[in-house]
Formats: sequence, structure tokens, C-alpha cells
Amino acid sequence: MRNKVWQSGVKLLTAAAALGLAASFCSTAQAEAPYKVEGNAVDQATFKGWKLYKRQRCETCHGPTAEGGAAFPNLLTGLKNMSEEDFKATVLNGRNNMPAFNGNKAVVDGIDGLYAYLKGRSDGAIPAGELKELP
Repeated sequence: MRNKVWQSGVKLLTAAAALGLAASFCSTAQAEAPYKVEGNAVDQATFKGWKLYKRQRCETCHGPTAEGGAAFPNLLTGLKNMSEEDFKATVLNGRNNMPAFNGNKAVVDGIDGLYAYLKGRSDGAIPAGELKELP
């Protein structure tokens, strides 16, 4: 009898742990998106990142939609396999033919928004073209 109670307790704890783990994955996935999108409107930080992309002329090399150019990488596919930390290190410190932007105050201050904008584009959540800021 004691063994059955113990086994039932173990099964119950295992089920509870699995449920808790599944719930944490769901909430983590939602929390990981660094952007909020409704149509072509985005949160303030992401909007600032989009403006920074335009203002700093990132499109000169990476194209107006971040899909790359003849000799420059497509940021949408690149961000699918790049962590936020690697993205920031690449932008700030440069890599291969990309110059470093760690001396550019606007880029240093706006790197979180720039990542949010490009990650949203990479995830397919943010459309190409003009964006608006969410109210």
C-alpha cells in the first residue's frame, strides 16, 4: 500500500513538473520577442530601431528591407541563426567587411531597438516598408 501511494506521488510530481516546464517554455517564448507588432505599427523601441536603420544608412549595404545586396549579407536569414549578443558584438565591433559602430553614439544607444526591428523582420512579424509607432 505504501509503495502504491509513493508511486502515485511520484507520478503526480512528474506530471506537475512536466506541466510547469511546458508553461515556462510558453511564457519564455512570448517573453523572448523583443518587439510588439500590430499590422505595420510597432512598439516605441522597435520603431526607433527602424528609424536608426534608415538614419544610419544600413540599407546602403543591407538593402531597404534588410534582405542584403550583391556582396552584403541578408540580415533576415542571418538573424535566424544569430543570438542577440552576437548581433550586438558584430554591429559594435565589426566583422569581416562590416565596420565597427562602437564609436557611433546613436548606434550604441539604439542597438536594442535596432535588434528588435531586425529580429521582427527576420521572424516575419514586421512587414517591409514604412512603419508607424503604436500609440
